[in-house]
Amino acid sequence: METACLHLGILPHKNINAVVDIISKYFSDIPFWAQLPNYSSVEGKFLQFLTPIPGVKNDLLKKKYYIDTQSYTFQTKIPGILKDYNDITIEKLEKYKPNSVFFDYFLRIIDEYKPKYAKGQIIGPITMGLLLTDETGTPAIENHKVMDVITKACILQCISQICEMKKIHPAITPIIFIDESELGKAYQPENSYRNTKAILSILKSLVKSIKDNGGTAALMSSSCTDWNFAINADFNIICINTETQFVTLLNKELRIDKFLNSGGKIAWNLLPNNPNRLKTIDVSPIFNNYIELVSRLKNFHKLHRSLILSNSLVTIGNYTPELTDTLAEKSITLGLALADKIKQEAAAIVDENSNY
Repeated sequence: METACLHLGILPHKNINAVVDIISKYFSDIPFWAQLPNYSSVEGKFLQFLTPIPGVKNDLLKKKYYIDTQSYTFQTKIPGILKDYNDITIEKLEKYKPNSVFFDYFLRIIDEYKPKYAKGQIIGPITMGLLLTDETGTPAIENHKVMDVITKACILQCISQICEMKKIHPAITPIIFIDESELGKAYQPENSYRNTKAILSILKSLVKSIKDNGGTAALMSSSCTDWNFAINADFNIICINTETQFVTLLNKELRIDKFLNSGGKIAWNLLPNNPNRLKTIDVSPIFNNYIELVSRLKNFHKLHRSLILSNSLVTIGNYTPELTDTLAEKSITLGLALADKIKQEAAAIVDENSNY
């Protein structure tokens, strides 16, 4: 995949047909499954991925969801999930299909344009295990039985997305973004359930399942401070928010050279999050910022500049409640323009090298 622009998924639109038009106009080459929290609360990210997890209840007073491990539902449905995981069939995967009105529209877009790639996403098991507790208030990640169910349910949801896309267009390569927003809070070396080995094992099983079923795995984590988790788990893409996370790439122990030389991609989230700034900015200062960051990364890790440029992707999707439909479209045009400029810069370096 050469330099491309990927949308992280969330749009402010309330009109589904308008979203179809946006994706058809700008993302027919890599369409994405859109999350539409302003259309329906069910279209928000978290609720969409709770459905297959048994025993989930809503504590209305505390305004949070938890898993009742003593409930009849939890106890009786666990064997079914384990059986589905150990003996996957198309019929069984139906129950793990995304709980989303827009997902079927997304599949229709794939059917119309037959793209080489398309993007889905899921909330990762580590994050789910930290956001959910059991009935005692203990984080689900610290209960081995619960965490096993969550991990397998997440994997089945990923495979279901991949299979749904490939059912429409067998030659497609689904890109599954794993949203592990809480990953940076998971690691606790003194905790037997939250040490590096345990977390890495979960991520590896997720990535392997995605790849084994013909997909590409991307890690997105707003809290991640150690991208060795992503590299060692064999993710294909790591998504960096440059305002808060660029410094995490400047780590001598991070084998970013190994990652990039093996075809790994850095997906740069460079667009401003402030709606007022988004109104007035053009692509030039964003591109200049990118080039400066590339230079710093190149010098720190002693990399070839062309290696970074040719393995860069652009991401869009800094959703805030103040984001309007118009501003969302402007961020898209900025992201696409940025991807084009990076592609041109990478091609210029190739031309320069070919002249020697």
